[in-house]
Amino acid sequence: MVDYGREPWPVRIRGSHGVVGAGMAVDERHVLTCAHVIRETGATDPCDTAPGWPVDVDLVGQPGSPKVSARVVPGCWAPPTDDGRGDVALLELAAPLSRGPFAPLRRVRPWGRWVVVCGFPETVEHGLHVRARLAGPAGAGREWVQMDSSTTGPQIIQGFSGAAVVDATTGHVVGMVVSAYDNSDGEQVAVAGHAPASGLSWMIPVETILRYLPRIRVWVSGVPSVDRDFLRPDHGPVDRSIAGQLADFFHGRIPANVLILVIGDPGSGIAAAVRQAAVSSSREFRPTAGPTSAPADQAALLPVGSIDLAVDVAGKSTREVSQRIADWAGEADRTGSGQSLETPPQALIINNIDQADDPEKLLSTVVLPMVDQAAARDLRLLLTFSSESVAHRLTLLARRVAGLAAAEEAAQRAHRELAALVAEVPRVPSRATRLRVLLTTLRAAATADTSATLPAGLASAERATDRALRKAEAVRQQLDAIRERWSELRGRLDGFLALAVRHGLTEDPLLSPLYRRAHELLLGGECDLGVADAAVRRYSDALVARITGEPERIVR
Repeated sequence: MVDYGREPWPVRIRGSHGVVGAGMAVDERHVLTCAHVIRETGATDPCDTAPGWPVDVDLVGQPGSPKVSARVVPGCWAPPTDDGRGDVALLELAAPLSRGPFAPLRRVRPWGRWVVVCGFPETVEHGLHVRARLAGPAGAGREWVQMDSSTTGPQIIQGFSGAAVVDATTGHVVGMVVSAYDNSDGEQVAVAGHAPASGLSWMIPVETILRYLPRIRVWVSGVPSVDRDFLRPDHGPVDRSIAGQLADFFHGRIPANVLILVIGDPGSGIAAAVRQAAVSSSREFRPTAGPTSAPADQAALLPVGSIDLAVDVAGKSTREVSQRIADWAGEADRTGSGQSLETPPQALIINNIDQADDPEKLLSTVVLPMVDQAAARDLRLLLTFSSESVAHRLTLLARRVAGLAAAEEAAQRAHRELAALVAEVPRVPSRATRLRVLLTTLRAAATADTSATLPAGLASAERATDRALRKAEAVRQQLDAIRERWSELRGRLDGFLALAVRHGLTEDPLLSPLYRRAHELLLGGECDLGVADAAVRRYSDALVARITGEPERIVR
């Protein structure tokens, strides 16, 4: 665990009326903070241009050090927009700091982590630590990340804006406090500098800061969530049909978990559409919409954070790709910590699979295990190949068909067990056999290498298998829900029977028929859960009435 309070890099920002916020030293001459904090030091009206006045910086991480004057670095001022985007600034100190280390900024998966924040509220001169958990994307354009802290402990309030958000396990700075939720007057407004009662606040993650202040990239570790290979300039047009399909896929409007595309050469419209999807979802690399952007083009741009990770595997080893995904998921952060980071459902692009150093090994070691979980975890996996790659895709299809067969078999077993107890259990689809036959046909066509329709047939089989897997998963979830409801009713009935035993009411002439009726409905086979629920409720209400002495409440 990190030893908080000993870092030499936290700073306070002072205005004419005292402390207005916090910041962090990123090297011996530069401090990162929020733009609205700088505004509060000397201006009464909003300004889009960088303030020209100096601000005072307290080096609270270095006791005994004098205050240092600082000014906004030219070109490093992004004031908050009307909806809250931006709001970052980089200051240059008039005199260098005497020593480091400095704030260890790092790109990470910005949710599911415990973090610690140290701010400087008015009544706590030397700082207050607040522990919170990163909940998920929020704010205008999904640029922020929500932080949830305890409603009974210290709160992020005035004086925290600009403070570093520190990963509680690694000590890395993963973002900067920007705003807190104020419901003190009953209105839902997010304003930095007001005491919230809800424990809600927000941070700007490092990747978003980088988008507005690329100058700080030299002080940031970790790799972007979108590989730089996706930044290749596109000189040809984007395939709008594919761009729309990708937007629908990652929005969940297409009923699919795995989408496979053959993108062709890097200059193709399909390849350009894939790159556009990846870059538009990146907090760090998403371009600013220009005046010439067509509405159709804007509609195909994914919201920030729609894709968690985009990896171009061309020329990369399986180990490199595995490490890349593990780093994003925070596997390295778990080592020795005893903690487990909850990885949310992922949206992932693995690009140019057939161009990897060893495509077969990559498929078996990295891709297929994720594909196996796609339906159960509702993942969105975009897998691309630069060529038809029939052999690789047949390997992938065979794994998915085998997974479908296993899923349907398990669902059939659950169906048989449940059908003996509950009426109208949903039927389990049986599509694996037909798809096995289709797979065999495709393999034969690939071996003969004579079928001109093979690519289209393979793509159709891939889509059909994905639909079948989603359907099997949906039925499994329905069966689980029915089993859970039946078990809950059985548990309630047993619990009230135990209560009746304690009160000597097991042979009560009014209660016994009600219990027997509920018991028979639940255990007599082909139970109607609605009728059984009503019967259990009648018995429980009658039992409570007998115990409390209100027999008139008994419903026979």
